[in-house]
Amino acid sequence: MATSTVLKKELHLVFTDATKQEVEIVVTFPKEGVTKTEIDTVGQLMVEKDVIRGRKDHPLTSFQHGTLVTTESTIVE
Repeated sequence: MATSTVLKKELHLVFTDATKQEVEIVVTFPKEGVTKTEIDTVGQLMVEKDVIRGRKDHPLTSFQHGTLVTTESTIVE
């Protein structure tokens, strides 16, 4: 059996919606070298431009934080 390793990069953005519930959005993010400032800018713009909605179509009201997460998976063939 052959195995291979796959790295998956995700951007986890956490918002608060109009009902004060936390909403986490996970985006696959292959770009290297993303800064904290860039992550914060994306989060703020998503709220300001009403790009996406929370549960039951509630608008996102504030951006809390963002984190880049890298996961490693081993595929067995």
